[in-house]
Order: sequence, then C-alpha cells, then structure tokens
Amino acid sequence: MTTILDFIKIARIKGVDSYCLVSADGRRMAGTPTHTDTFCGDLARLARESARATEKSDFPPPESVSIRGPETSLIVIPVGGYTLGIITASETPEGPLVNDVLAFLRRIRHQHTVSQKS
Repeated sequence: MTTILDFIKIARIKGVDSYCLVSADGRRMAGTPTHTDTFCGDLARLARESARATEKSDFPPPESVSIRGPETSLIVIPVGGYTLGIITASETPEGPLVNDVLAFLRRIRHQHTVSQKS
C-alpha cells in the first residue's frame, strides 16, 4: 500500500518547485511547508469542482489540470481520494513534468503492489 511518505520523493522530480497532497476536505497530508492551509483548502475545492464538472459530461476525468501563471504553473492531479498540487519551477514545460509525475505515481503504486504479493 502506498503511504504518505512515498510522496516526499515527488520534490526530487526535476521541475517540481513545491507540492502539496491534500485530502478531499482540504487537510494537508504531505508537502513542502511553503503552502498555507488556505492553499490546501483551495486545492481540494478545485479538485471537487473539476470532478463535478466531468460527472456532467461524457468525457472521462482528466489525468491532470494545469493553471498557468506568467513563469510557473499549478498542476493538479487526482490521486485516489486525494489531490496532488504541484507548483512548477520557473520556465518548466508542463507536459514532460506531468509525464514524469504520473510515471512516478505508477512506479510507487507498482512497487507496493509487488511487495504485497511477495
């Protein structure tokens, strides 16, 4: 089973400036200390609203949502019952970073699935 401690390694991915993993009610589960409780709550609210919007359509929910700023972006990725918010480092291309983060999430899920079968 993947644990909160596994998410600490996200900060090592090139292009991640900071991150926050929040529960559905906005509680911070893991992340860099730069994010305020307000940010965590807003992140959870954004994830809920995005999920509600996709429920009303025939489209599957997106793997990630990006909100671009002038130099950095906020990338929001649903992870089970949690939401992962990543602030990109300045001038980081979003596509490759999202691919790296999704690969990381698959890797930690696979590692724990394999270890449970052993």
